[in-house]
Amino acid sequence: MNIKKVSGIVLIMLLFIGGIAGGYFYFSTMFPKEKTPEEAVRSAGEQFFLRVYYPADNQIQIEERRPPRTAGLLAVAEATMEEYLKGPSGGKATSLPKNARLLGVYKGADRILYIDLSGEFRRNFQGDAFAEFLLLKSLYESLISNVEDIQDVKVLIEGKEAETLGGHLYLLYPLKDIVTYGY
Repeated sequence: MNIKKVSGIVLIMLLFIGGIAGGYFYFSTMFPKEKTPEEAVRSAGEQFFLRVYYPADNQIQIEERRPPRTAGLLAVAEATMEEYLKGPSGGKATSLPKNARLLGVYKGADRILYIDLSGEFRRNFQGDAFAEFLLLKSLYESLISNVEDIQDVKVLIEGKEAETLGGHLYLLYPLKDIVTYGY
């Protein structure tokens, strides 16, 4: 074989390989790979953000909270509920029941997140049907927006199903169909 042909083939191969490598680096910066929730928590260091929805001033308001870093589905759900039960910042009027506590969080095989709340959540609720709707919708939205791999949320009171919170909406069923109907 001729040395000119061999050097020409080698040059073409080097240009081809260089083009592939350049294209890879160009497109990997243009379309970065999305991080999994666990990678996002790790890369954020100690920064951990939750979007918490509150019933305040006859509407739902969103606040960003930064609790201590946590990992795992149930830990994120617990952190979300702890922040939710604290209520909105700035002393805004809210229909959140006073002294309500989180007793437990469980994930069912059906991808429903079960939230077990103390009896104060039901006993101390004061409001009309709209206030009850906003309370349940904000609870649902807070959990759905922060906890991965759940389809719905079911509220338990003292470890048991409760028929209703304030007499207006049924709690015997998961919240998705109750709070997203018509949206």
